Amino acid sequence: MQRSFSYQNVISRLLLVVLFVFYISLSSMYLLMPPLLAVLFFLYYDALSKHDLFSLVTVAVMLLIFEAEKGFWFGSTLVFFTVITQYMLPKVEQTIRCKICLAAVLVALAYPGYWMFMWFVNQVLMLSPPVIDWHMWLYMIIEFLIVSVFI
Repeated sequence: MQRSFSYQNVISRLLLVVLFVFYISLSSMYLLMPPLLAVLFFLYYDALSKHDLFSLVTVAVMLLIFEAEKGFWFGSTLVFFTVITQYMLPKVEQTIRCKICLAAVLVALAYPGYWMFMWFVNQVLMLSPPVIDWHMWLYMIIEFLIVSVFI
């Protein structure tokens, strides 16, 4: 008689968060490894659209780890992704029916959109603007390919 492990989903998500911590640390050392911001945005959007609270909490923890590692404001990705998901993406989904095009929009909103959001917040608070470099375009291409596989 075989019994199933009752906490299998929790253990797999915990392993995913631990692997993400290792990956995000490596992406800070090796600049050609993308930080997976657009992938996290897709997972956040997917968890919200499926009303899956456990996945949403897992992605929120990974976003907070991303912010801590990259030196962004605490909770800024959660605020930005929530605003975009609630106010912009429903209109985008009504307009765009192509799944690959939606992946391109998600990636375009994740990287340049988040940079513009951080620039605006830093300008309001009279802080130095965030730095943008050529790696962002490489990250966008790589993460577009990853998100298009998930969609």
